[in-house]
Amino acid sequence: MALSKAGDLRDCGFTLIELLVVCGILAALSYTAWGTYIGIQEGAEDEIARAEMQRLADGLRRFKADTGYYPGQGPFVLSSPGTLETAVSATRIDCTPVGGILRTWAAPNLDADRDAWFASPVNLALLLEAPALCGNHPLAHLNRWSPDARRGWHGPYLDSKSRLWVDHGADFNASTVVFTAPDGTGSPLAGAKLLDIPAFGVGPRYRAAGPSWSTCSSQAAITGNCMLGWREVTRESIGYDASRHELPARARPFAVFGLANGDHPRIVYWGRDGRYGGRNTADPCRPNLSHPEDYGDDDQVLCLND
Repeated sequence: MALSKAGDLRDCGFTLIELLVVCGILAALSYTAWGTYIGIQEGAEDEIARAEMQRLADGLRRFKADTGYYPGQGPFVLSSPGTLETAVSATRIDCTPVGGILRTWAAPNLDADRDAWFASPVNLALLLEAPALCGNHPLAHLNRWSPDARRGWHGPYLDSKSRLWVDHGADFNASTVVFTAPDGTGSPLAGAKLLDIPAFGVGPRYRAAGPSWSTCSSQAAITGNCMLGWREVTRESIGYDASRHELPARARPFAVFGLANGDHPRIVYWGRDGRYGGRNTADPCRPNLSHPEDYGDDDQVLCLND
C-alpha cells in the first residue's frame, strides 16, 4: 500500500481565496433567490388586490342595477347642512328642504363633520347598510327593495366582515370643498383627520402610514401624524379598546372616485407602500406614474366602464 507524503496533505483542503469565492457565490445566489421570493410575494399580493377590486366593482354595479344610481347620485346624496328632519310617522322622517339621505344617518356626532365623512372616497356605507332617505323625497321608496317593482336597495352589496373603520386626512376628499365629490387629486395623509369611515378593507396586510411614510405607533390618537389607520370597531363602540381594536397592520382600504359626477367612475388601490400617486390627468383609468417620488408605481386603478 502506497503511503502519502506529508507534503500531499495540502491537496486535501481549500485555500482562503477559494473559500472566499465560494462564500461570494453562495451570497449572490441567496440574494437572487430572496429577490425572486419577494417578487413572487408582491405579485401574489397584487393579484389579491385586483380580485378584491373586482369584488367591489361588482357590488357597485349591482347597487346601480337595483336602484338606477351609483352611491352619491340621485337620491343617494347627503341632505344639505341645516336640513330640518321631522318625524311624521314611526317609519318616516321628512326633510326641509327636501334632501336625500338623512343627516342623522351619517355617523359623526357633529353635524359639521358629516359632509366630509360622507364624501370620503373610502366611505362605502351605502354598500354595507341600507340608506335612510328623507321620507318626502320623490325617490324615497328606493331605500328598500320592492319585489314587485324589482327596484330599490337590495344589499348588503359587500360582506359585512370585510368592513373596517378607517381614518385618513381630509385632503383625500375634493381638493377645494370637502363635501363635494372627490376627484382623486388629494392625499390620504394630509389635512385634518377624518375618523371612523366605513371602508372595504380586505387583502394583504401592511403597516399604517403617516405623512412621512413612517410606521404609525399611535393610531388611536385623533391628532398628530398618524393619519392613515384602521380598526375593527368604531371608537364609540361599547368595549372599545385602542390596544385591541386599533390594527397596526391591515389591508389598504379601497378608494372610489368619479361616481357622483361621472368622471371616469373608478376604484383605486394605492398599493404596498401606502403612498397614493394621485390622479392621472391624461387618463384617470391608469395610475399616475409621473409623480416625482414614484408614489404611484404600485397603484392599481379599475374603471367601472371598462
